[in-house]
Amino acid sequence: MYRYSEQRAGARRTISGPRPARSGSQSLERGLDILEMIEAENGDIGVRELARRLELSPTIVQRLVTSLAMRGYIEKNTETSRYRLGHRSMILGASGERGVDYAATARRELDRLAREHHLNGFVAVLRGGRAIYLLAVQADGPVAIRVSLGSEMPLHSTAAGKVLLASLDDADARKLVGHRKLAAITPHTITDPAALLASLPKVRRQGYATVVEENIPGVLSVGAPITDRGGTVVAALSTAFPKYLDGDMTLQRVVPLVTAAALRVSRTLGAGELGTAPAMRLTAIGERNGGKR
Repeated sequence: MYRYSEQRAGARRTISGPRPARSGSQSLERGLDILEMIEAENGDIGVRELARRLELSPTIVQRLVTSLAMRGYIEKNTETSRYRLGHRSMILGASGERGVDYAATARRELDRLAREHHLNGFVAVLRGGRAIYLLAVQADGPVAIRVSLGSEMPLHSTAAGKVLLASLDDADARKLVGHRKLAAITPHTITDPAALLASLPKVRRQGYATVVEENIPGVLSVGAPITDRGGTVVAALSTAFPKYLDGDMTLQRVVPLVTAAALRVSRTLGAGELGTAPAMRLTAIGERNGGKR
């Protein structure tokens, strides 16, 4: 049996040497092979292609991907019937790739925002050029905003999406946004790519993004970056709340809540330590807004 891998230089796909002898569960080994192959693909891949590369029958591979999809480790693209990594794989990756479980800390912060301030909360990551919902907590109030974990969020109309865009350099952000008119999700959505890109320096300077009815009519949103020790943005934490139900709940009131929560999560990754360059001024803003707690 040979293992598929991808040469990052030049994006050339190759076949590596034979696998070592295995002594564990065959089904588990095959399931892990599928996860590794989908991750290496950095995109969608079909059952027949998986079967060909693994030298297994499509029936066996279909049974395995069905089980993985049911548990959320992969997900099916309904338009193409191809598979990509699901939200559970992303949560595991977020927990392990930097040595600590920042996803668990983020969940506690979202729970607190929902419990104490009735804010719907989310954490999103950028994977393969897509913004993906990693965590979501619905507020116990008159308006609950529900999303499916692992589903894609618009980069151009959400506060978290704008934070993730702003974490990129101008060239990479321009590549993701493209040159065509963006989808007008509401009458307030920014649809001009040039105007969207022009707004990103402000997000970087102030350390957070705000959205006013750009993604959902009547809903406001605030997003802030979660950074690691080196100042790299690894995720975005955001909240969303109705514009009209609570006159005291304004963007000015919510911004400090969100930036402080994002900083507390970032501290589990070493952000804000002496000598660390904070990304997007997160550390200074978060500390000012109570992130030291």
